[in-house]
Amino acid sequence: MKKIILVSLVILTLMLAASPAMAAEPEKALIIYFDYSENINTEGLDIDAVSQASIAEPERYRDRSNVLVMADMLKERTGAEVYALHITEPYAPMFEDMVDGAQTDKNENRQFSFSDPLPEWKEYDTIYFLSPIWWYTMPQPVRSFFQQVDLSGKQLGYFSINRGSGNSNILKELAEFQPDMEIFAQYSLSAMIDNEAAQKEFTEYLDTQDWLK
Repeated sequence: MKKIILVSLVILTLMLAASPAMAAEPEKALIIYFDYSENINTEGLDIDAVSQASIAEPERYRDRSNVLVMADMLKERTGAEVYALHITEPYAPMFEDMVDGAQTDKNENRQFSFSDPLPEWKEYDTIYFLSPIWWYTMPQPVRSFFQQVDLSGKQLGYFSINRGSGNSNILKELAEFQPDMEIFAQYSLSAMIDNEAAQKEFTEYLDTQDWLK
């Protein structure tokens, strides 16, 4: 009798261990990025010029956006899925034509909408967010995003490109918009350096991060 009970317990233990419902699910991560070159009105423009490099920047900065460089590197390192934020009302294609309007958007807290449905947040534990820095903070479409969603309980790393301001006051704003979200990493590199230099700098940063080990 004792032998039968022991065998039954062993079988039950093996069944529970093999059960998908009882197995611990691996953490899922999502890379979200907002890039200016993907949010411009291309009507009447040379599509080849737009696709090859950012027409939005002055000639000497027309490498591929360093936001996209970092997004690709994070995808390679983490295997995370990727979601691009695309606004329904694109900006003017030339950066200098957009700048003043972007400050007005910020001052008036303009709310943007997005052309694609936002992800199902319950599926993800970790979010890597990438964007440029405009007027010493996140672009207004990005601020709109964080004001419109609920990322409570999520872990977030914020990565940006800047023109001398670093991440500025972004972390403070994120804490206001998402008080129950944990920020585990933040980093900003120059928007002015070429892609090769950006890859080198971001690689050196990633190599020092415990959350990637």
